[in-house]
Amino acid sequence: MPDRRYDLSEIEDRFAIMDLYDRQLAAAEAFDFDAYDTTFTADACLDLSDFGLAACTYPEYRAWLAGLQGVMLEAQRITGGLRLILEENRATTRVPVSCHVVMKVGDESTLNHTGIFYNDVLERREEGWRIVSRVEELAWPKGRL
Repeated sequence: MPDRRYDLSEIEDRFAIMDLYDRQLAAAEAFDFDAYDTTFTADACLDLSDFGLAACTYPEYRAWLAGLQGVMLEAQRITGGLRLILEENRATTRVPVSCHVVMKVGDESTLNHTGIFYNDVLERREEGWRIVSRVEELAWPKGRL
């Protein structure tokens, strides 16, 4: 099978979406909520049931994440290959993410490692590509062989 050829419009969309994920991860690690708000729509829905959290709206998720600021001391999220299907002004993605997080538990700090997938739906809006739906899927927790 020959390699796929991309037109300029699709290349631009792919780079914009990669930039969106880079911006989202950097904003989450820095608790920069102004930047984080540029990656989701205000009416986005998130499902983190694999992690014991009920499905919620973006504002509810943002408040939950803000509540971790005193507990999540440091974080690094590393993405793998972007699996992307573009359909005009809508896209679906599956993004593997390796999360390494230092959490404060009582007086001690603990390093947690988790592998997840972001299963997202994105839409092109006036301001650019934004996540409108996310299901975070647990791939592997710390210590599982």
